[in-house]
Amino acid sequence: MSRLLLAAALLAPAAVFAQAPRPMTPEDVMGVRSVSDPQVSPDGRWIAYVVATTDTTENATDSDVWLVRADGGAPPRRLTTSRKSDGSPRWSPDGTRLAFVSAREERPQVFVLDPNGGEAERLTDSKTAVSGFAWSPDGKRIAYVASRAPTADEEKRQRMKDDAIVVDSVFAHTRLWVLDVADKKTRELVAGDFSVGDPQWSPDGAQLAYVVRPTPKADDGSKSDIFVVAAAGGTPRKLTENPGSDATPRWSPDGRTIAYLTRAGTSAEVGMLRLAAIPAAGGAPRPLAPDFEYQPNDIWWSKDGRTLRVEAPTRTTSNLFELPATGGTPRPLFAGQPWVGQSSFSDDWRTIAVVKSDLRTPPDVHVARAGARTLAKLTDHNPQVRSLAIGRTEVLRYRGPGGMEVEGLVIYPADYAPGKRYPLITQVHGGPAGAWLDRFPSNYGSYAHVWAGRGWVVFQPNPRGSTGYGEAFLRANIKDWGVGDYGDIQAGIDTLVGRGVADPARLAQAGWSYGGYMTAWTLTQTTRFKAVMVGAGLTNMESMYGTNDIPSTLDGYFGGTPYDNVEEYRKRSAMTYIKQAKTPTLILHGQQDLRVPTGQAQELYLGLKRQGVPVSLVFYPREGHGLGEPRHQLDKMRRELAWMTRYTTPDQKVMQE
Repeated sequence: MSRLLLAAALLAPAAVFAQAPRPMTPEDVMGVRSVSDPQVSPDGRWIAYVVATTDTTENATDSDVWLVRADGGAPPRRLTTSRKSDGSPRWSPDGTRLAFVSAREERPQVFVLDPNGGEAERLTDSKTAVSGFAWSPDGKRIAYVASRAPTADEEKRQRMKDDAIVVDSVFAHTRLWVLDVADKKTRELVAGDFSVGDPQWSPDGAQLAYVVRPTPKADDGSKSDIFVVAAAGGTPRKLTENPGSDATPRWSPDGRTIAYLTRAGTSAEVGMLRLAAIPAAGGAPRPLAPDFEYQPNDIWWSKDGRTLRVEAPTRTTSNLFELPATGGTPRPLFAGQPWVGQSSFSDDWRTIAVVKSDLRTPPDVHVARAGARTLAKLTDHNPQVRSLAIGRTEVLRYRGPGGMEVEGLVIYPADYAPGKRYPLITQVHGGPAGAWLDRFPSNYGSYAHVWAGRGWVVFQPNPRGSTGYGEAFLRANIKDWGVGDYGDIQAGIDTLVGRGVADPARLAQAGWSYGGYMTAWTLTQTTRFKAVMVGAGLTNMESMYGTNDIPSTLDGYFGGTPYDNVEEYRKRSAMTYIKQAKTPTLILHGQQDLRVPTGQAQELYLGLKRQGVPVSLVFYPREGHGLGEPRHQLDKMRRELAWMTRYTTPDQKVMQE
């Protein structure tokens, strides 16, 4: 047995392999450990990474930092054991220390430890939570980002509950700080009436590049620019002049160039980020891969400055790409792989660590060496999944309205028999610029194997508007919500019915956010479904515009505001057609949701009630646009399963009413 396989086997209890496969349950979903953020040590010998676990009894999620040898010569070991979350591990430049962010005290702070053993030591003493940090090249300083502390007057007013909120008046802007690691002295480097993020040291440690947004409001997320400031202090210098998004600055090894991601102002809310480079001293930017079909999401330079690597979603997968620093066509490093992401590299680039997963396999840390195009598995944090009955999967390709090629993922029941028709649950992703990817479905929004274990086929379509299919596909649903995208989803269902896979008499649909919008729209356009679930769904686009936290995104998709073209908003709203609704509907919503305010759920609920349609509305206290509390996540899965079973396959056992 190889050392890599031995390390994996040592992690897996023998009893796991003796169990007969059984259907996956919502409780199994909550038990899947998340593996993320692998960080290779500078010398390539070690990989630090994060493992997150969920405890429904404590109603909490905890993450810890782990360590594994890059050669797989020993089992992974856990470095932190705090009951609060530890994450974002980053090696010191000499590889002797590991800094990370921990919430073990009152608020998240930067800690450091010796990976060979010993207690973690707190470095920062910020009055607010640290949200990001970076080591200086000499390892003597750490730059970090944290919100400004409340003033004495603000604290007093809060204590006295004299805390009226004047909208768009006072913001808790993030600021940039520099810490001396030896004496822990801290100085504020950048502060102002704006928010700072993503600090990046120049190779000589003399400067810092960072990203500025006008406010921390979600609606200002795409109005970002890159600045540079001397590490010793001084007047910051604005590097980019684009009204759209400029972000992810990364210095070249010689300090002369900064590569970054940019999106033109004309497509600030709907469009792909592109890879560009700009002189660090200032000047005109230049595109590096203008014809690249996919959108990069991170950037790395080779030590000699000749090569760039980027990660990008590629249809239903994700990959790591390489291109000349002078520009060119990126080529994939791991062609033919499913989902590969969260890359990091040793200083010499000869060791690559990634997280790899597919629809049948939970994520784990993998490694590649010196030009290899294959990945070796180093960890095995979810051996229990091998005791579960997991059905086969495939990528379904078909034609939507107008002949547009569309893809979707299909997960079959473990005991699938060709020629037999099965109930079908269609899960619509959020965004709309999201995508279903070939990675293990292990959260409350995508627990496909639970459905498959109960004898359902699961369909996860990527209709027009999804990311990972190029700019034209991404922008294809502008001023077209509820038409082409809706048609793409229905065409995929029709394909599965036509193949004899799906039973047309047992169809259900569910979605969250934009997926909730599409599901609310669907129940007012057709009666083909027996049951639907609308999660945090947009239902009345006119009222949605004036009450949510990202109205500029709707400007991009709808071609302006409802004040200028109210009919465009009304004709794309499910509530406009509510009298056509007949389908039993479960509505789930976070009670503190600012992205899609609760009024959207209430409008749909009352409309369905008035039409006599079976409907149930559930609000989750303390939750925003997603569900963060484990008990709420578990309740969502159980409740949704029960609703769909009750109306679509009433012969099955109902788990919860």
